[in-house]
Order: sequence, then C-alpha cells, then structure tokens
Amino acid sequence: MRAEHGPVVPVELEPGVRGWLVTDYSTLISWSRDTTAFTHDPRLWRDFTEGRVHPDSPLLPMMAPRSNALFVDGTEHQRYRGAITDSLGAVGAEHLGRITGRYADRLIDGFCGRGRADVLNEYARVLPLLVMNDLVGFDGDQGLRFATAMRGLWTGVDTEESNAEAERALSEAVSDKHRAPGDDLTSRLIRHRAGLSDEEVVMQLLLVVAAANEPTADLIGAAVRAVLADPAVRGDDAVSLSDAALGDLVDRVLWADSPITNYPAVYPRVDIPVGGGRVIEAGTPILLGFAAANHFFLRENAERMEETPNRAHLAWGAGPHRCPARDEATSIAIIATRTLLTRLPGLRAAVPAEDLRWRLTGLAWTPVELPVLFTPQQPPAPAPAEGTPWSPSHSPPETSAHKRPTSGRPALSSLSSFLERLLRGS
Repeated sequence: MRAEHGPVVPVELEPGVRGWLVTDYSTLISWSRDTTAFTHDPRLWRDFTEGRVHPDSPLLPMMAPRSNALFVDGTEHQRYRGAITDSLGAVGAEHLGRITGRYADRLIDGFCGRGRADVLNEYARVLPLLVMNDLVGFDGDQGLRFATAMRGLWTGVDTEESNAEAERALSEAVSDKHRAPGDDLTSRLIRHRAGLSDEEVVMQLLLVVAAANEPTADLIGAAVRAVLADPAVRGDDAVSLSDAALGDLVDRVLWADSPITNYPAVYPRVDIPVGGGRVIEAGTPILLGFAAANHFFLRENAERMEETPNRAHLAWGAGPHRCPARDEATSIAIIATRTLLTRLPGLRAAVPAEDLRWRLTGLAWTPVELPVLFTPQQPPAPAPAEGTPWSPSHSPPETSAHKRPTSGRPALSSLSSFLERLLRGS
C-alpha cells in the first residue's frame, strides 16, 4: 500500500464509505497534536452526517459520535479526561497490583495441573475483564453481560446489539451506585467535580473499559509470545526477571506488536493536500495506523533503536488524546506475564509460531489461540476463611449480601469459567 500510495493511503472502511490511513510516524504525531486542522469529533464525518453510512453498519459502534473523551476536543475533552484520570488515579498502583495478582493466580489455579493451556483465551483475555469488573463495581450479571457485549464489539459480531447491551449493563451499574455508592470507578465518576450526567458517566465507562479489556488482553498475549520466542527469558530463568526487565520487554512488544492497529480516527476540518495532487477532503476519517507507523519507524531506524531502546512508540496514541490508562495497562501486562512465568516452570509453546492461526479485524491482528505446555503444578490449598473475601460489588452489606455469596473461589470460578467458554467460542 505504501509502495503504491505513499505513507497516507486511501482506503475503503466498508463498501462505499471512504477514508484514509496514515502510516508515517512523524505525520501521525503531527496530525494527532494539531487540534486546529484536525478533530476527533465524528460529528464532522461527512459520510455519516450525509447518510451514506447505514444505520446498522459495524463502523458505528466504534466511530459514531459519543459524549466521551475520545470523541470530543477542547474544554469538553478536558472535562471528560479529567474525570477519567482522577477516577483511575484513585485506584492506586498497590491496589491494582494486588487485585491483578490475585485474579491471575486464581485463573492459573484452574489449569496449572493439566500441563497445557490456551493462555490467550483461558488467561490473557479473561484477566483484564475480571480486573475491570472489580474496578468498575459490576455485580456478577452486569459483568457477564458487559463482557459478552464488548467481545462482540471488538470482533465485529452483531455490533449494534452488542453496543446496546454494553450500554444497558453500564446504565444499570450507574443506577446501582446512585443507590449504594462504593469505592469504585463508577461511584467516583458519579461524584466527580466535573458534574457528569448519568449518560456521560456511562460513556466514559464504556470508553475506559473497552480500551482496557481487549487491547490489554492482546498486550498480555503478545508479551507471552515474545517470552516464548526468546530463550533468554523463557522457562525457569524467567522467574529472575526484574520488573524493569519485564517493562523493557513490554515496551519492545508495544513497538513491534501494537494491540490496536488502526484506531481511532481523526477528521480534518479543512482540505489537506497529501502530495501527488491528492487531497483529503474535510470531514473524511483518517485512521491512525499505530502499528504501521511503529513498524516503518523501526525499519528506518533499526541501528539506532538497537543501541538506544526507548518508549517513543505510538501504541498508546499521541497528542492530547493519548491513552490516559497506559500505566495501568502496562502494570496489568507486567504482573500477568510475571505471574504466568513464575507459576508455570518449563513454559513453552505447544505449536511453532508459524502454525498459529490469526484473526484480522480493522482494529487488531491477534492469534485465535495461544497453546502452551509446562510442567504440571498442584494448585495451592485454598486460603483460610478469614482471608480477604472476593466480591465484585462494593455496596454496603445490607444491599448486596442476600444476592450472592462473598467467598472468593466459587464466585471467581463461575465468572472466569463463563468468560473462558465465551471467548473460546467466539
């Protein structure tokens, strides 16, 4: 595509719907930072506003206008982003690490005795969902429905209904937290000084959880693939890796294997000349090709990058819309990878890398599964009853005790088993 069109490529998003794809590192950064000539607001999308995008198009759940931080600019963007960063910041690195490690261990407990597993669908794709369900404050039913819906959105399966179901689950969670607020992301957004309406709270949650789930899962999977491919960090030697070393590994993965390939879009406010007499017309979506931009930057600067590795990749985006949860996603990926390597000695790929089957969507390029082998391990004995119980709801006991038990393993087993079946069957 670049050979024929150069670094800015005309594309068709779906039949009859035009767009462009920017694959050049410097251009992508420049356009992402230029809030005068470009906007993230899809209300400028001409094909959409002029009725050329069908109402049930799979593009709409990911590109139609929403009142969240991804799709607005200026003071409106600052208001939404401030509410998100403040609410996420209140989670704390220690708490995030504790719940991520706890769920990671319990997921591994479910397959460590077998000596084999699909660590993408049994682990990497389930772990972020469990963590986010905890942080958001979903009850069990809401979490299951939301997980099902988000998987449908990312894979392009029945996107209209998936989007509606995701919003319904979030709306119910917001209503629950009005009645019984807790120490969770939903409650913090509701009471934030930005004064968000309930609809705005739902839209920020939809953005945060959607961005945290599938991309973080793909990052974990890519990190595990990198470990399996590198004899220096594979198997028993991996347990001695420092957090810094795992952080460097994750950064290398983010350069070479971005979890999101071509998303989101920006819209030029004016016509943009791109050379050769070509013009990007105002209101035409330009997909941000993070993966391609990283790829070509690495190729063009291979020698320099080998000597001085850095974190200037575009996997988290660029400009004022750069991902506000990048530190949290990185922490989850590092903890997930370390826990897997520590718990499963002799971890190795069950099939050659070239035999992996892949799924391509407009947003990502990921394996269908990631089978591994390892030395079977006996799961540790359950913790004593007086240990910290697990409950996905932080509402007061009198509002939730009659709904479900609070003991850890049964609740987690039910949720994680459902998610495993859901993801493996998708």
